[in-house]
Amino acid sequence: MANILLLSSLLWVNFSNIDIEIQNYFFDLQTNSWIVDKEEPLGKLIFYKLPKVLFGLAILGTLIFAILGFKKKNAFLFSNRHNLLLIFLGFCLIPLIAGNIKKFTNIYCPCQLTLYGGDKPYVKIFDHYPAEFQQNKVGQCFPAGHAVTGFALFILFFAFKGRNQKIIAFLSAFFFGWILGLYQMMKGAHFFGDTLIAMLICFLLAAIIAKIYSKFTRYESENY
Repeated sequence: MANILLLSSLLWVNFSNIDIEIQNYFFDLQTNSWIVDKEEPLGKLIFYKLPKVLFGLAILGTLIFAILGFKKKNAFLFSNRHNLLLIFLGFCLIPLIAGNIKKFTNIYCPCQLTLYGGDKPYVKIFDHYPAEFQQNKVGQCFPAGHAVTGFALFILFFAFKGRNQKIIAFLSAFFFGWILGLYQMMKGAHFFGDTLIAMLICFLLAAIIAKIYSKFTRYESENY
């Protein structure tokens, strides 16, 4: 289901003007500037630097608890050791994979485009650059990278067991991912489509990681 939704969204973003229609709300033609200044210190701290620090601490904390769980010294951690290890793997692999896809798509950020005062042509993911356009450096803005910090929380949806826990995990990933994504959109770093595709990729990756890991835990339960 997630892969079908991902493909459908890719086609929708590519064959519609949704990105431009939304992005225009964040750009002031009178001042030729974005409604959010990327160098404004408080916003940069809260929406850019702090999430990365907290996410790094979450990775470290999850790893520590997972290791303690495998040492059998704590009944609660021991019973949840595989869930903790799954979360740790998701926190590491989802940003690593999703965040690096943009290095190969060759799509520029809104702030780099001639539409918004830059010097790069606007080209969609399935289109080609004009023959006369000379690239000095490839674009690295599709899909969104920073929002992945929030969307990586989708791994919690697959690690948690209870229905209410799964709902909270899903909504948390959705909420935090889009908060970070919206901040990037408002300062011209990404389009709506960049963030949408990043979200779907992260969910798909979380599902794949959980599926593969479940095979290893099943093997352990059958052999020990």
